[in-house]
Amino acid sequence: MALHILKKATVCCAVALPLAMTSLASTPAHAADDLSPAQQKQVESMIEGYLMDHPDVLLRALQNVQTWQMSEQTRRQDEAIAPVWQALSAKDPIAPSVGSADAPVTVVEFFDYQCGYCKRAFDDVMAMADDDTQKIRTIFLELPILTPESVVAARAALAAHKQGKYLELHRAMMGSRGQLTNDRIDELAAGAGLDIAQMHKDMDSDDVKKELSRNSAMAKSIGVNGTPAFLINGTLVPGADMERVKSLVDAGLSKDS
Repeated sequence: MALHILKKATVCCAVALPLAMTSLASTPAHAADDLSPAQQKQVESMIEGYLMDHPDVLLRALQNVQTWQMSEQTRRQDEAIAPVWQALSAKDPIAPSVGSADAPVTVVEFFDYQCGYCKRAFDDVMAMADDDTQKIRTIFLELPILTPESVVAARAALAAHKQGKYLELHRAMMGSRGQLTNDRIDELAAGAGLDIAQMHKDMDSDDVKKELSRNSAMAKSIGVNGTPAFLINGTLVPGADMERVKSLVDAGLSKDS
């Protein structure tokens, strides 16, 4: 890859060699591929000599290639996010959410109950979720990728959603320290007022399994491979960069005011 970029940069620099290319000025552009090995070597030698004398030209060429690569990466990421964002920002999403569907700011979090960084971000996330201005909508996407206990916890949370107790169990499990064993999850669920037998039944339902698979597919499609990760009005913020998250939220709120 580095060699390819260097060659690309070298070709770009070739246009800056009017003196070196004088001998080829009468040669049609399409004939460049017909140069003999000796001629190709001569051109390469002249280009190399020019670059040795003018390293700033190569640096600029490499910077242009890097800028293009970053622009292309952003474009591809935006294209990948667009359908995911459209599905998530629908008025009636499958995933648990709080806040008005018409809120000017939508915050989506991919998280894992066994993720320490997710727990650190929890207070900030819930401050947005508990916002009573109805200007922030928060959508919770279970992405259990760390441990087998993560999967059990995510299934329990989605089962709690079926009983209208999602946030109660979500808060309890995010506030819990140590491993979320089956017994510990049951204990927290009971404290949150859930019907434990019904929760266990719903944990194995096709709906819950499909939602976890959908979350995983969405995360993969937009390049999310760790938790937490956020989408704020369609802009991806990987990791627990809560300053960036808050900045995007504030920008969305300011734009609406």
